Amino acid sequence: MLVYAKVINEQTKQCDIALGNDDKYYESIGMTKQEVEQCYDGSYYLKGYAPQKPEPTTKEKVVALERQYQMNRWQREIILADNSGASEYTKTKAQEIENLAKELR
Repeated sequence: MLVYAKVINEQTKQCDIALGNDDKYYESIGMTKQEVEQCYDGSYYLKGYAPQKPEPTTKEKVVALERQYQMNRWQREIILADNSGASEYTKTKAQEIENLAKELR
């Protein structure tokens, strides 16, 4: 994306960008037309310098799965108990979360 931008961090190449069409003003405050890209967190960097979103931690994965399947630890324990009556799908999902959660304990 070609916009008026000014690098605010020389190491990371993070930029402030201008939205609008007041070219004279942007040039007067030191901005130049540059290719930029938006980072996963909403900030802007010179094209090719935007950091990639980090891989989620095991804890973040467990929390996301617990929310997705609405299944916290005590519910998983009941579901995974012998003769729980839960469906195979539910048991599989509970076991998936439990396997990840074991790494945290």
